[in-house]
Amino acid sequence: MNTPPLFAPTAARYVYSLRQLLHQAGEPVDNLLDGTGVQAEALQRPGQFVHHDALDRFLLNIEQQTRITLPGLLLGHHLNISAHGAVGYAGLTTPNAGRAIEVAARYFPLITSLVKLDLHHTSQCLQLQVIPAAGISSRAEQFVVHTLLASFDVMGRFLVGDLELRVALTFPEQEALNQRLSPAIRHIAFNQPCASFTIPKARLDIPFALADQTAHAQAIKQCESELKTLNGQKSLAGTLRQLLVAGPPADQETIAAQLGMSSRTLHRRLQRDGVSFRDLVQQARIQQAKHYLTYERLSVTETAYRLGYQDSANFTRSFRNATGMTPSEFSKK
Repeated sequence: MNTPPLFAPTAARYVYSLRQLLHQAGEPVDNLLDGTGVQAEALQRPGQFVHHDALDRFLLNIEQQTRITLPGLLLGHHLNISAHGAVGYAGLTTPNAGRAIEVAARYFPLITSLVKLDLHHTSQCLQLQVIPAAGISSRAEQFVVHTLLASFDVMGRFLVGDLELRVALTFPEQEALNQRLSPAIRHIAFNQPCASFTIPKARLDIPFALADQTAHAQAIKQCESELKTLNGQKSLAGTLRQLLVAGPPADQETIAAQLGMSSRTLHRRLQRDGVSFRDLVQQARIQQAKHYLTYERLSVTETAYRLGYQDSANFTRSFRNATGMTPSEFSKK
């Protein structure tokens, strides 16, 4: 069963930044959050994240409502160190690029959990492998990889001058990438079995002018604190989604009892983390719907019945609000 990531959050500040960039480019932004369940005012709150389906719908809205292609490149080319919060400052104050990449890999969940970064060292180079979360949409995966690629392009030139970066991507060839990246990106190979960035060891050892041991230690301490908080949120939200997807329909009191807490405590913890039980139920139902439509090949009417909707019209409306397409359109993808 190829299900969407149960809890693969992306920091809301990146959605905010991209929305601002689109506005500055003269693109309409008023309806870009439609169907995401995310409120515009929440994007700037510290520690806020958006889940996979919300980000995917946001990116779909960009495709349908703006002239912008490859929004990840647009975002990555305009991100500065402060845009990455404590992770950015921790990387900036390291001794060199090699150490900065190690920091980025460890704390990348504070940016997004839609992909994982794995480091592989050889005597000649460092390879950063990009591993997508299970069930991530191609749209969201490309967005994250493009943003990462553009960030390497910009920050590499700012901190090192030329990283001599070689890139492998799993996607079909995109000529616009070569046209919109600097010569610091030496080569991009498409249709590869896995995505990776490879940097010669000599470029990794170039000292950073802004290296600062004290500031670095403070930034790392902040990163560790934020990572601990995020892991706690992932644990609760992930457990709830698993219970809701795997079991029969259940109310908040029943789920809270299964978790060994009162309904009020569960509500308070979810509210603190910026998640509602109602939203989790809806996400679980949409996840189940996608499975029924794709893998069991159920009809729209049968899927609606299985999920407890009163009729297929209500199910269709709910599915469209969550995904941007009707169940029938989704089945034909």
